[in-house]
Amino acid sequence: RDGIQGASFASAALGDDREERRPAVQVGNPFLEKLLMEACLELAGSDAVVAMQDLGAAGLTCALAELTARGGVGARVELDAVPRRETGMTPYEVLLSESQERMLIVVRPGGVPAVRAVFERYGLSSAAIGTLIDEPIVRATSAGELVASVPPRALTDEAPRYEIGGTPRQSTPDPGLSTLAREPVATRTLLALLAAPNVRDRRPIWRRYDHMNGTNTLVGPGAGDSAVLRLKGTGRALALALDGPAPTRLGALDPYLAGVSAVTDGAMNVACAGAEPIGVTDCLNFGSPETDLGAWQLTRAIDGIADACRALEVPVVSGNVSLYNEAPNGPILPTPVVGTVGLIEDREATLRLGWGSDEEIWLLGAIADDADALAGSELAWSVGLHGGRPSLDPRAAAQVIRLLPELARQRIIAAAHDVSTGGVGVALARMAIAAGIGAAVRLDGVERPTAALFGERSGRVVVTADTARSAALVRMADAADVPARQLGMTGGKQLEIRVGDRSVALGLDELAAAWGTGF
Repeated sequence: RDGIQGASFASAALGDDREERRPAVQVGNPFLEKLLMEACLELAGSDAVVAMQDLGAAGLTCALAELTARGGVGARVELDAVPRRETGMTPYEVLLSESQERMLIVVRPGGVPAVRAVFERYGLSSAAIGTLIDEPIVRATSAGELVASVPPRALTDEAPRYEIGGTPRQSTPDPGLSTLAREPVATRTLLALLAAPNVRDRRPIWRRYDHMNGTNTLVGPGAGDSAVLRLKGTGRALALALDGPAPTRLGALDPYLAGVSAVTDGAMNVACAGAEPIGVTDCLNFGSPETDLGAWQLTRAIDGIADACRALEVPVVSGNVSLYNEAPNGPILPTPVVGTVGLIEDREATLRLGWGSDEEIWLLGAIADDADALAGSELAWSVGLHGGRPSLDPRAAAQVIRLLPELARQRIIAAAHDVSTGGVGVALARMAIAAGIGAAVRLDGVERPTAALFGERSGRVVVTADTARSAALVRMADAADVPARQLGMTGGKQLEIRVGDRSVALGLDELAAAWGTGF
């Protein structure tokens, strides 16, 4: 019964009945899903298979309706033939269960034995549950009785459509950000940011999962800005990342920029592996769209996602929503999350997170030392500054994202890490921790030291290159209209960052201890 009404549960305001509604939570089985994917990939090239669709939101109901509506046909389904692992389920529950690891397949009558054989070889159950019919009606029976009869288009093309809109809200300046931006850099600030829950090591989470399943993992959790998986039989690889706006608080100040940032940050993550972004999937987590504020936040975030995807020329291939996320004290912060897939043509050119010794450190993208670079940042919110007017240029971010794979292909750069939560300071620390090698860095000519080091404007990346290749790096950055600034050199056992007349200097052990703080 897991996943009953899961889609509607994801967009429901929870009250005192929250415990009774727990069965809506799906129980996934990633190993079973892996077997199902392998079996379906094998069947995809078979003449026996006419159509195929996974069972997502609303389970069998959705898959039947969408598949038949697209084909202009109907279906006759016997629900008692549907395999189940629990007794006493009603037809309603069978139709709406969203339990994972299931696929609905249309098979030519003569191909049924071959299809069954494939599933049996993978140890998977399969069952013939119905037949397509010419009449565009989906009819479901149970115990010999008709329990559902509906035109599939009534659930797809003819479903209700909502026109929502809200009143625009402008971000307000925060005078405290100007003061914070001008403060001298401090060692304690960098350590505090590294230990913050939004920055620290995610090892306690990812070590619970078998990320090596399938033996294709080239870059696993914590070892890069994205996971990298080889494509067997080729020299290519896929880079995969899941990211939200950096920072999430950006959604409270400007939901449009939160949408832009979610896309550009995910694309930057795969680009930092040397991959060209080729597609995204989105997950929109918001409060009620029926309020003036909620409607405005949702529409603006979607506009931001769309504009960023146009700038990058990548499609949104799928997605889902979770709305009505509210508590008595108000809605959650607008939180668009984007999954990004990128393609590496030559996996030998995959970039690493940790730099090598005696490499030049470069920042690609503007330095961002203005006060509003701190708007919504981890540092600003930690000291109670919740205002500001953040900014982000999706075109400029796209130029950096396009440049990185080309630099990787030509072996101009060796390592890359995006500037996100914690700004340039945290990015440098993360690369030093990953490499076990320190660095000496200077940020010259900045008027606001703390903003320059800890500002979080998206669309920037720290890269390293051998000295012999730095001229080529500058030439390619100029051609791509991307600002490039040399920050320093790698080497030694400590990270020293001088900004103006003040320095942050920490040993690698201190940095690693702060970042490794447990949840």
